[in-house]
Amino acid sequence: MRMKLPVLALVLLTGGALAFYHFHGHGHSHGDGGGLQLNAGQKWQTDQPLREGMERIRGLVGAANPSGGSSMEARANGIRQHVDYLVANCKLAPAADATLHVMIADLLEGADLVTKKNDPQRGITVMRKALETYPKYFEHAGWPGLGDA
Repeated sequence: MRMKLPVLALVLLTGGALAFYHFHGHGHSHGDGGGLQLNAGQKWQTDQPLREGMERIRGLVGAANPSGGSSMEARANGIRQHVDYLVANCKLAPAADATLHVMIADLLEGADLVTKKNDPQRGITVMRKALETYPKYFEHAGWPGLGDA
């Protein structure tokens, strides 16, 4: 498998789940776009695994408290598990997949900030931003947003 430099950098920066994604056959072709994009001006359609995984991640991030100590670490680990679920189960068009990768990278970066860099406030901010971006690019009926959670 031949990787382009930006994809390799993303793998190195975001760690395990994304590395699993690239090397264990998620089954999606990665275009040159590599960033956030709409589907000809419209939001991308979602599948059930994507909706379920993102709702679970939203629940973990929405209830996160930076002074939560070990519960914050457990939440970050839960987020990583749900990202693994997304990677293993969602089936998206290549351009939608590339858009989702941006959000996955932010979710994993936030989880790493919480657990590996001991910066839970910044980690929560990064993850919340990813979740606020998600409904701008993906059609997810009933997405509750983060509100005051």
